[in-house]
Amino acid sequence: MASFTSLISFVLLFLLFAATFKKSVDSTNLAVRCNEDDRRLLSIFKQGVVDPENQLSSWTVEDDCCSWVGVYCDNITGRVTELNLFDYILGGEINLCLLQLEFLNYLDLSYNNFETVSMSPCNFSKSLVDEHKFDNRSLATPSNRSASFSVALWFLDFSNNDELVINDLHWLSEFSSLKYLDLSGNDLGNETKWLHYMATLPLLSELHLSDCGLSNFPSLDYVNFTSLEVLDLSFNENISSELQDSFFNITTHIYHLDLGSCNFHGQLPLSLANLKSLQYLQLTSNRLKGPIPDWLGQFEQLQYLDLSYNQLNGNLPENLGELHNLNHLNIEHNFLVGILTENNFSNLSNLRSLDLSSTGFEFDIDPQWVPPFQLEALQMRNTSMGPNVPKWLYTQRFLKALDISRSGISIIDADVFWGFVAEIAYVDLSYNLISEDISNITVLANISNIFDASHNSLSGSIFSLLCRLERNRASMLIYLDLSNNHLSGELPDCWANWTNLTYLNLGSNRLNGEIPPSMASLMKLQTLNLSDNSFFGEFSLDLTNWKDLGDLLLEKNKFSGNLPNTMQQNLMVMKLRTNQFTGNIPSQMCNLSSLRILDLSDNNLSGSIPHCLNNIMRSIPESLDLMGEFHLFAKGRELVYYMDEFYLKMIDFSNNNLSGEIPKELFNLTEMWSLNLSRNHLVGNIPKEIGGMKSLESLDLSYNRLSGEIPSTISNLSFLNYLNLSYNNFDGQIPLGNQIQTFDAWSFVGNLELCGDPLPKKCNMKEETHNSKTADGNKDDNFLKSLYLGMGVGFAVGFWGICGSLFLIRSWRHKFFLWFYHLVDQLYVAVVLCFKNSE
Repeated sequence: MASFTSLISFVLLFLLFAATFKKSVDSTNLAVRCNEDDRRLLSIFKQGVVDPENQLSSWTVEDDCCSWVGVYCDNITGRVTELNLFDYILGGEINLCLLQLEFLNYLDLSYNNFETVSMSPCNFSKSLVDEHKFDNRSLATPSNRSASFSVALWFLDFSNNDELVINDLHWLSEFSSLKYLDLSGNDLGNETKWLHYMATLPLLSELHLSDCGLSNFPSLDYVNFTSLEVLDLSFNENISSELQDSFFNITTHIYHLDLGSCNFHGQLPLSLANLKSLQYLQLTSNRLKGPIPDWLGQFEQLQYLDLSYNQLNGNLPENLGELHNLNHLNIEHNFLVGILTENNFSNLSNLRSLDLSSTGFEFDIDPQWVPPFQLEALQMRNTSMGPNVPKWLYTQRFLKALDISRSGISIIDADVFWGFVAEIAYVDLSYNLISEDISNITVLANISNIFDASHNSLSGSIFSLLCRLERNRASMLIYLDLSNNHLSGELPDCWANWTNLTYLNLGSNRLNGEIPPSMASLMKLQTLNLSDNSFFGEFSLDLTNWKDLGDLLLEKNKFSGNLPNTMQQNLMVMKLRTNQFTGNIPSQMCNLSSLRILDLSDNNLSGSIPHCLNNIMRSIPESLDLMGEFHLFAKGRELVYYMDEFYLKMIDFSNNNLSGEIPKELFNLTEMWSLNLSRNHLVGNIPKEIGGMKSLESLDLSYNRLSGEIPSTISNLSFLNYLNLSYNNFDGQIPLGNQIQTFDAWSFVGNLELCGDPLPKKCNMKEETHNSKTADGNKDDNFLKSLYLGMGVGFAVGFWGICGSLFLIRSWRHKFFLWFYHLVDQLYVAVVLCFKNSE
């Protein structure tokens, strides 16, 4: 019996295997191909696509469309179910014929360069017909559907096509199965019914409309999102309205709500408390005011809360400390006040990130308090944490980021503190009052990202800090700022350990000596700031391989020799002022096409200004991420600007020994913001091309030997608000113009032959005429010469006609003197009577 049963089992297994094998063979020999209607629609879509990198090269008639890149088909039916062209660098138009793919359920065209959405009829162009050799039947609308849309589409993502404009969203209402919709980064600014169309999608659970140019909310009456769980409207800064109570009644299922950077104002509405499932609430960078309501503490499931950069005031509700699921709390940059105690954090056992920066809180926390949380990020910037570092901070063993800058800290336990921060990847201690000697600390050994201890009173050598690493170990530190301290001594020669640095700022210390050779290994640097120290010798580093260098700041030192001339084209800021550099300005600087700020002032440079400098300031390298602030001398004083102000373009060659004429090519830099060539030995005229520098705000050519007339084109500089042409040899009249006449006389003093407003010296007729010559000046000169000649002849004839007659005719002469004596007698009598009456 057992043998018979085994035999039956074997036969059944064999039959099953045979059937499976046959099915496999059949499926191999009869592979399902792409549906012809689907292929036509995809080909129509491709017709409107701009494909600069030929990403869709596989989309040809020879290949089955199910094998086309980004296309996915059902293995049984051969119908297109998914089109995913995420980040394919495609442009042109999105033809909505795609949405007639009957079984399409997933469409992702995000992170491309599409510009328009086309709702034109799904017809083939003649070129497409020729390319694909379609027969006449191919030109018809796909059969049996009459241009109907997909009934299966649940995922649609057109996000981050930055130039894409969608003025009409009515087509969305056709997709009742849609669950996920992302149009973030598209321009929907002209679509006023966007909310209405979204509400027609009954299954919609995720809606992302970040940075879409949306304006004020349309009416919320009769709008109801029955399934919505995720809503992101962030970065729609034109909304600028109050948060309406009715807004939070459109759905009660939301667990993720992002309304950051929308310019909302007013108080947090009570209806927000209806969102009992809320886990993520982002309201940063609005204009919300009033107190933080107590009912926020009732969101038991809340994990992420960001109320930063608003105008909230009052105390921090103590019941926020009961949100045991909360892992991120950010309330920085508000007008919050009051005293924080350990009760405010009593039950936040899952808290991982805390930001209280720029608030008015005072701290009254038990020194022995042990927090219930272990933070990964703590931001306490611009608070009154100090003067001591709170002891509870040392209990946080998993910190990856610590920012306690501008927090009034002056007292640290050096033995504990430096060892504590040494294990943190990101540390910002800047703008405090820490006055420790760091000669023996090695805090940078383990820090893997950023260390900023600038603007303190740290002292001592930095040898141990930089050189006491484990043997053959290179640090991962990328950002080091020790500027504005009291550090002293020479730079150590162990920079080969720090080859990952992209930002190095040692400015405004008491460092000295020559630049060590190992600094040449810092080839990833984007910013090198050694300014305001006492370094000397030649700056001999070969910067040929520093391809990312954007800022080179060596000002206020004692560097000598020739200027460095091995920089890469990416250099944007070059400040070498107040050193002892000599020689000419090297022509290699003309190759720095990205240069924005060139400051060589207060050195001993000689020779002429290179004519090729008009080649600088032409481009900005997109790959650079420059940081920090810059002190620029312009408009007669020191100003502070930040590196994100890329519009600033300036040249300062002042206080050198430069000679020769100002090259007219220099004035082709029409976007220049400030030009200072003062205190040199420049000669010649100001080129008339100066009138093309429409962006110029500051111009200083004082203390040179420039001569001739000030060109009338200078009146074209409508943005000019600082002008100094004093102490040159200019002559003639100061050009007339609303802008020029607004400057004081000191802008022109020291030019002895210069006249006209605003100088007290007025121009005489000859000077005015000479200054106002035009193209027909010769004709005017001839007229004036004739006029003066006629006046002279007339004067001579009249003079000799009268005086000659008196000399030659005796009777006339006798009568003249009788009349003259009589007049004298009358005057004498009148004077005597006047004095007598006055007595």
